[in-house]
Amino acid sequence: MSPDQQTAPAPEQQQPPRSMGKGLSILLTAASIVLIAEGIKAAQGVITPILAAAFIAMIAILPLTLLQHKLRLPRWLALIVVLGVTIGGTLGIGYYLGNSARTLGPELPQYEVRLNELILEALNAAKARGADLDVDRIMASLHSWKISDFAEVIFKALAAVLQNFFFVLMVSAFIIAEASALPVKMATAFPNVSKDGALTGVADKIRSFLVVITQLNVLQAAINWIACAILGVPFAFMLSFFVFFFNYIPTIGAIIASGLVIAITLVAKGWGAAIAMTAVQVVAGVVVGSIMQPRMLGSRLGLSPLVVLLSLVVWGYLLGFAGMFFAVPLTIIMKIVLDSTDDLRWLSVLLGDAAGAKSARE
Repeated sequence: MSPDQQTAPAPEQQQPPRSMGKGLSILLTAASIVLIAEGIKAAQGVITPILAAAFIAMIAILPLTLLQHKLRLPRWLALIVVLGVTIGGTLGIGYYLGNSARTLGPELPQYEVRLNELILEALNAAKARGADLDVDRIMASLHSWKISDFAEVIFKALAAVLQNFFFVLMVSAFIIAEASALPVKMATAFPNVSKDGALTGVADKIRSFLVVITQLNVLQAAINWIACAILGVPFAFMLSFFVFFFNYIPTIGAIIASGLVIAITLVAKGWGAAIAMTAVQVVAGVVVGSIMQPRMLGSRLGLSPLVVLLSLVVWGYLLGFAGMFFAVPLTIIMKIVLDSTDDLRWLSVLLGDAAGAKSARE
């Protein structure tokens, strides 16, 4: 062996590639979230009807299951009964709301004038008793907000839903028909996710949330209808439907619905009836929203209250009004999917409540 060969340095060993740093991983995750969010926003015209169909299907699957297992009806007959009730009920409510909207529309300008008169009367009475109020400036700021503008937003949102009515019902029917085979398909397609029960957890949590919230909203609407009937408030069914509908939106929806009912009561029946209606709304909100709802839902949601509030903003930005309506179910799905992955479980912990974070730490 020559001296040159003896003294030749050994070739450098190939170094293993460095693993991606935690900071870069977080940065790429944030960038991916932004891209996905923009994609959702761009496709909201397609996503919103599908979400509405999934919502109707999740509600309808429960009576479908009861008809099959309790009454022993064949699946095809139970499906026909559930779809018939769903389609008939939706058409009936839509027809009634349409007639009520046509009746209410011409009266909105008169209601607005009457509301301004009542507010001006109350401000002048407070000022006469020593309150330091700039009545003119307050009334000028109130004139920038009109009942007709608020009603237009509501009716446009309902019209957008009705425009996709038949598509929504068709997709709902197929989802209900596929409900029994869907868990098997999902377990086969995603074995790593389904083996620990994550898919079952998603379905159970979403279903329990929707069923409990629907029951509580029906109770809220019934209380509102009784109060309207006793006080003689017009459009009682339409106002009760708005209470039922808007209470699916956490916190903000209840405030909007109660404010609308109180405003109509004030305009139609005066301050005495409005104060009584305010008391009814506050008591119903405390009993149903603050006492019954936590006891019936318990810790099944597993979401931080701050996350619930922020989800309204985020999903409202991405999907409009419908996004606020589906904010909590969508956030629950996202949290459970994140919880089923090793590298993104930290995001699920941030979305969860204190009890969930404590159990994850242990």
